[in-house]
Amino acid sequence: MSPGTWLGITRRGRFAGLTNIREATSIAAVGTASRGAVVSSFLTSDSTCQSWAGSEADLDIDQVGGFSMLCGQFSRDHQNRVRIDSFGVISNRAEGQIHEKRHDIIDPMEPGTYGLSNSAFTSPWPKVLNGEQLLNELVEEIQHDKLTNREISQKGIEILGSDSLSGDEAWKESNNRLELLKQSVFIPMFETRNLAGPNSVGATTGQDQGQDQALSGLYNLYGTQKQTVIIVHESGAVRYTEKTLYDWLQGATSVANGTVDIIFDLDL
Repeated sequence: MSPGTWLGITRRGRFAGLTNIREATSIAAVGTASRGAVVSSFLTSDSTCQSWAGSEADLDIDQVGGFSMLCGQFSRDHQNRVRIDSFGVISNRAEGQIHEKRHDIIDPMEPGTYGLSNSAFTSPWPKVLNGEQLLNELVEEIQHDKLTNREISQKGIEILGSDSLSGDEAWKESNNRLELLKQSVFIPMFETRNLAGPNSVGATTGQDQGQDQALSGLYNLYGTQKQTVIIVHESGAVRYTEKTLYDWLQGATSVANGTVDIIFDLDL
């Protein structure tokens, strides 16, 4: 198995992006297999979303913490234009239930905008609906104005930077943060508290512990770390733009040093 990733596109035109599902506790969120391995498994396979989810995956997604993965395949039509051939969303948490799988086929011929967050795909949070609206507005702008790929990437990054929390007084109260995470596309970096045992000095309440468990992870910081925009032209040209806002090992990064552009052509 190749190393894992949260988001990827290959020269063969396979693409996938994964988000974790918010679990009740950090224990429920941890699996024996990496979520990143799910994306890599699909990207390196030859299966459609449907067949991969059904029986052809080379790992047991029941062993992975809760996730939703949008995945698909590009191909060329009879006019040699690149189009989405297969498209779907796979999850191992149907409506939040562990081991209840769900696979939603999306018709690539039907125009639409689709978003994923840390909720079930069929129960989008307000941040997802807001992001879909902003992306639809960008699509309309692209249709009316001749934007370059660089301009489209920049406007996509601006959408991912849509922040409704930094100026919200409620955000300053840590007890409000878990619920407020559902509202904003961009999450300002903040420090999470270490879990405290029942006999520890300054132990938190049960409600606070539940919030800490839901937010806790390998690091004591939580927030938007990277913003990625992928543009696929009907010619097969791909522009992959990724902006790193925070590096877990090096800390905050500057915009100039934190943005990369990768340009290549699909081999279809």
